[in-house]
Amino acid sequence: MIAVRSAALSVLTIGLLAVPIASRALADVGDCAIRDPQGYCIEWDVPTPGGPGTPGDSGADPSDCYWVTIEEDIGAGDPTVYVDFGLDEPPEGVDIVWQSWECADGSTTFNFRWVIPATPGSLAGLARGRLVGELPQPVVESSPPIGTASIVGVPVFVAVANWTGAVSESECAGGLCVTLTATPLLRFTPGESDAEALECVGPGSRYVEGGGSLEEQAASPGACAYAYRLRTGVQGRPTQWPGSVSVVWSLSWVATSGATGTLPAVIRSADLPRGVSEVQTVVVGGVTP
Repeated sequence: MIAVRSAALSVLTIGLLAVPIASRALADVGDCAIRDPQGYCIEWDVPTPGGPGTPGDSGADPSDCYWVTIEEDIGAGDPTVYVDFGLDEPPEGVDIVWQSWECADGSTTFNFRWVIPATPGSLAGLARGRLVGELPQPVVESSPPIGTASIVGVPVFVAVANWTGAVSESECAGGLCVTLTATPLLRFTPGESDAEALECVGPGSRYVEGGGSLEEQAASPGACAYAYRLRTGVQGRPTQWPGSVSVVWSLSWVATSGATGTLPAVIRSADLPRGVSEVQTVVVGGVTP
């Protein structure tokens, strides 16, 4: 049996229950008010009068029993604890606290659960978990089309067809809400020797007929265009330059409490290999045919 010091009685007004629908603790953890798409309870009703009654029933009036946060980290270094209490292990990188079911008469039932505290950082982490799954792989368009060789010195234009712009996800608990915003930046890496990656404005660039010459459009600020200098397929060079397109999503959050912060960026990438040809002319009698 795990010995845990009884914490002073305090009624929790809100918590983030971290037990999926399909996995309940040995104790009755109470009614969930809101669940996220993965089945985790993100807002639940407390105090929870009544059960749990087993194991270790104290015999006290169940209406005087509550979940109480304790200082001890019961699961530290001992993953069998989660199995013992029928709990899933917490999400990686998310801070948790442990709670004990205790009663006003001072008795302890030795029923435990872990919860994610409702702090701006923890709520932002939960929002990130959902938001990351919604960020798409870039669908790339280019001129000339993908699979068509470009010509030395002639700009290649690149754009993302499924560009969404900034997207947001919110998480609320205990009167606190956090809104996480993912802001995209398009980065085009030509793949040619010594070519640096280009940071482009918005979804990229498409060549527009009548909008000026290729060179003029490629030279506009923030244009997603590059003119290859070296042909491919000759000795010492690949048959295609290993280009790529990446959308770098920067993550920032703001809480209703006024707190703000950032989380590690998320990158979605697609390969964009490019063969490059060279146009040669033959001069006859001093005249170019």
